[in-house]
Amino acid sequence: MNRFYELTISKITQLTTSSVMITFEVPELLKKVFHFEAGEYLTLQQTIGGEKVRRAYSICSGVNESELSVAVKRVSNGVFSTYATTQLKAGDVLEVMPPKGSFVFFYDIFGNRDIMLFSAGSGVTPMMSIAKTALSKTNIKVVFVYGNKSKEEALFFDEIEALCIQYPERFFVHYAFSQQPWGDHYTGRINDRIVNEIFAKYKDFNWGRYYACGPTELVKNLREILLLRGIDKDRIFTELFEASPAEIDYSTLQGNVTITLELNGQTYSFESVRNQTLLSSALLRGYDAPYSCLNGVCSSCIGRVEEGEAKMAKNETLSEEEVSQGYILTCQAYAMTDTIKVRF
Repeated sequence: MNRFYELTISKITQLTTSSVMITFEVPELLKKVFHFEAGEYLTLQQTIGGEKVRRAYSICSGVNESELSVAVKRVSNGVFSTYATTQLKAGDVLEVMPPKGSFVFFYDIFGNRDIMLFSAGSGVTPMMSIAKTALSKTNIKVVFVYGNKSKEEALFFDEIEALCIQYPERFFVHYAFSQQPWGDHYTGRINDRIVNEIFAKYKDFNWGRYYACGPTELVKNLREILLLRGIDKDRIFTELFEASPAEIDYSTLQGNVTITLELNGQTYSFESVRNQTLLSSALLRGYDAPYSCLNGVCSSCIGRVEEGEAKMAKNETLSEEEVSQGYILTCQAYAMTDTIKVRF
């Protein structure tokens, strides 16, 4: 069920001038509800300016840690991120949905082969959870390539450096700072040259899986580079930290569609205009359909087409196999038939 729980903020930690870490108190009765895997995210909800605002943020805690924390970086015109980085304080209460996500490192399944992590900007957040979990729960090696403007802009810089000292034989970090060189690390953005040098440097490692998180262009380029190296797509995990433009414009679709939803054990049928996403059609009628970002990034709104046909304006989350099985991002999906049935 699409349920939120009220959690109290135990502390706010300033990470950079424009980002904070929010740590929650999780009551003993909710420990199992908020159990998470490394790489998952939380959906936060708060009433801001009289309107409920919902956003998804990756968990930055390791599964070995007793705290549950997320990081929020302020973005231009970001309603929730501005509120979180300028107004939230310890003792405040937020509505929080239990952890979700498919960008996951299962340490008890994947923990026998080394992993390579790539991120830029706030894409570092889930990498912190993955790296700390891998280092504390397994004996594998972790290579982390982290891009940012400068050392001062890098979230978790001090914690990353501390992990390097704690695990000198297993944790290898390479920064790529685009505006301010630092030490013998890379200058510029993460590119194919840097990736090739990393592979050459650690050619004897027993590579298992690869994780990339950050801006759309970076993640797409990294995925392509890894595929060209012959790495199986099932070993490459990606997550976007920004919304990209729609690939197809369905706003000119005409006519109406009869939509049947299976949601939370109930069935609902209604008529809607066809040039509206399936998720928007459901939310406008007051149905409690799951969602977080509304931009096709977080995958909270996944549904499956049981009857009829739907097409997505963009898809950077679902695999080809999932799409072939009828799964859709309902926030990006439009009905192509006069009737459609979707199960959340």
